[in-house]
Amino acid sequence: MNLIPVKHAAKIVHIVEAFGAGTLSMVSAMANAQAKDGHSVTIIHSVREETPNNWRALFVDAIRFIQLPMVRAINPAADWRAGRALYHWLRELKPEVVHMHSSKAGALGRIVSLFIRGRSAPKWFFSPHGLSFLQRAEGRLKNTIFMTVEKILSEIPTTFIACSPSEGAEISRHLSSNVVVVNNAVDLAAILPARGNQNIVRIGTAGRVTLARNPELFASIASQMAQPGVEFVWIGGGDVASEKKLKNANVKLSGWIDRSQALEQLASLDIYIQTSRWEGLPVAVIEAMAAGLPVLATNVVGNKDLVIDGENGYLCENSSDFVKYLNTLIEDRSARQKLGEQARLFAETNYSLDKMMASLYQAYGLA
Repeated sequence: MNLIPVKHAAKIVHIVEAFGAGTLSMVSAMANAQAKDGHSVTIIHSVREETPNNWRALFVDAIRFIQLPMVRAINPAADWRAGRALYHWLRELKPEVVHMHSSKAGALGRIVSLFIRGRSAPKWFFSPHGLSFLQRAEGRLKNTIFMTVEKILSEIPTTFIACSPSEGAEISRHLSSNVVVVNNAVDLAAILPARGNQNIVRIGTAGRVTLARNPELFASIASQMAQPGVEFVWIGGGDVASEKKLKNANVKLSGWIDRSQALEQLASLDIYIQTSRWEGLPVAVIEAMAAGLPVLATNVVGNKDLVIDGENGYLCENSSDFVKYLNTLIEDRSARQKLGEQARLFAETNYSLDKMMASLYQAYGLA
């Protein structure tokens, strides 16, 4: 990756409670690039169940880490302790830029920002990485609570950084006009090209088995598509009950594996499907496209920024749509290859790390 020219070396702090999955991937990409560009980078973070044991290996040595217990759910006592500690660290570090990632870190950071103002105060940025109030599967009451909390917090002066145009549109519509779009990106050089299979069509997805990824829909599609010569794979693991549903549908699960193994398995697929209930801008889909795979995905925020019907894949409203398009692609290898090649070109053109970092520095005012 080419280093981005910047005005000066800045002190940058990232705050992240959701230290796993796609959020961890994007924080590591941003922080590593910033450190390599000569900035002083500190990450204040929690450790979640899904945080990989080797997380430190994902970052360059120059980055400083401060582990701060933050809990995912609303917990007044724990949130008060975390907020006080966060205030202490930010006062000591005196950053010029504070970049908060995901809901809890965004909430705590914005509240703390009310007590760190003035000429020497940092610039405050918040990346939701998937808006909490779009998580319809959580239920109407919870979504109403999420929306109310976000509306209150959005009154605190902060620049939202949306990871996709559709997420940016939702932020502008519901929360704040102070939003810039910095598309998620991947290290394209690290992606292995899909090699294709001769006697089987392997259909899969990659990521943690969670409510957000709708494993029930994936299992339903696999059950409906059960036939000789077709195999369904989930690269990852997670919720035990959901894993059982997938296994009952004859889906092969890899369990937790490291990134290099996951990319190797991704390259063994012929078709990639993303059954998400909600998204920000899914890194896994960008990686699948960069590998040269056609993508079928639910028509939700994030997915619809990446998948262009008939050009690099198809957007689906329900399991019937998935089954229809899968049947077509299973029968037509040349169609798979054509969509996959167009997906690869789309990813390479739009989602490189260089483009992401240039946009991010511009948002920070450092470009």
